[in-house]
Amino acid sequence: MVVKFIKNRFFQSDNVKEIDKNRDDTINIIALLIEASAIDGRIDDDEKLKIIDMVSQYFKVNREEADTLYKEARIKQEESTSFHSFTSKIHQTYSYKEKINILEMLWEVVLVNKDLHDFESSLMRRICGLLHLKDTDNGIVKKRAMKKLNLS
Repeated sequence: MVVKFIKNRFFQSDNVKEIDKNRDDTINIIALLIEASAIDGRIDDDEKLKIIDMVSQYFKVNREEADTLYKEARIKQEESTSFHSFTSKIHQTYSYKEKINILEMLWEVVLVNKDLHDFESSLMRRICGLLHLKDTDNGIVKKRAMKKLNLS
């Protein structure tokens, strides 16, 4: 078990986490992604597909498992009265670099429909603060997400 932990911790890509780390942590990240996609009043199909694709890649799971995780997180997000519980748990669990990766996923979800709503910009600033990330990192990550989506 210790060997597996060390292998997973030190020999994986920095922006990939194994799904077995903690299912609740994974659900919190996905719920936050869903919150970001829903802040403008609706969740577009493009946003949902983007989340499922990122979950599949980031957590190295197949599409079916990513869809299952999405459904579980959607229920948790709908039952939640605030996204602060998600950000608090993420802040406590993940390193600065991992939180930057999560922030990049959030930006990709927000920008996938190529339209940045004021509510989305505000949400991203609040999430950045709640995750104790620097404003400069937020700007850098936003530009990186824009470049990935061919928006720059």
